[in-house]
Amino acid sequence: MIKINIESKRFGDRVLFENYELFIDENDFIVLTGPSGAGKSSLLNIIGLLDNDYSGYYHIFNNSVDFKCYRSTVRIRKKYFGYIFQDSLINERQSINRNLLCSVDYPQLPDAKKRLNYTLKLVGLPDSNYLASLLSGGEKQRLALARALIKHPKILLADEPTASLDAENKIKVMDIIKDFHKNGGTVIMITHDLGLITSDMKVINIG
Repeated sequence: MIKINIESKRFGDRVLFENYELFIDENDFIVLTGPSGAGKSSLLNIIGLLDNDYSGYYHIFNNSVDFKCYRSTVRIRKKYFGYIFQDSLINERQSINRNLLCSVDYPQLPDAKKRLNYTLKLVGLPDSNYLASLLSGGEKQRLALARALIKHPKILLADEPTASLDAENKIKVMDIIKDFHKNGGTVIMITHDLGLITSDMKVINIG
């Protein structure tokens, strides 16, 4: 599904990756582990086409990504990927619904409302016009996860999605991610919490 060759990736004067290859198959659940600063987030951003500042090549579904063509890269990114980060990055001045609909290309279409209701039910949040600022930390992270899932991505990228959550919300978020995987989705997740790793996950240690 995805084949990446990184001839060289630097961060300042430091070499993060050199002659590094990564293969990701459909329905993989890959966990990136390793010490802080090792390059886990950099690799996740490369996988998700958020970072093309490296020498090498990138193939997805047997197609080569041409980073010189920005519009093509954005189109591929929107088509295949959903993202959730340690910081939920939601707009607290907007409602729950508006936070979700801003991720949909044509929010005025009837299908968008169906997607919204389905996704909110999936993550256990109400169909609500309440401000996102009224949500708890765990609810905000589930809203961020809903925003990643509303476009039905094939690949979910999760950077420490449970790092700031209590035990109850950690379980809720992981259950949603695992359900996405069970339904055929591919997951690449960064975590320092080794207790989240199960036998069906592929672990890649960075650094």
